[in-house]
Amino acid sequence: MNSTITETEYNSTDKNAVLHKLILFNSNHIWDDVIIQLRKATGYSNIQCEQIAIIAHTRGKAVVSTGEIPKLNYINSVLKEINLITEIS
Repeated sequence: MNSTITETEYNSTDKNAVLHKLILFNSNHIWDDVIIQLRKATGYSNIQCEQIAIIAHTRGKAVVSTGEIPKLNYINSVLKEINLITEIS
């Protein structure tokens, strides 16, 4: 039996937790600038940031992070420093 509780399982049982998504939309920014800004905003590895950027580029949008509004607002404010197109939903 696996006793590990995933984030999704934990949050789905917490009725007070409302998770939101920070979405990055495809734009005409320089690839390296997007990766650098994603790393700065999230602390993710280069590979994780590249995966987000690839998804945004090919599908038009990608989820950067999920969580509560204060966390997402911080990440969003860093992404907005270079005018990346984002949305919190």
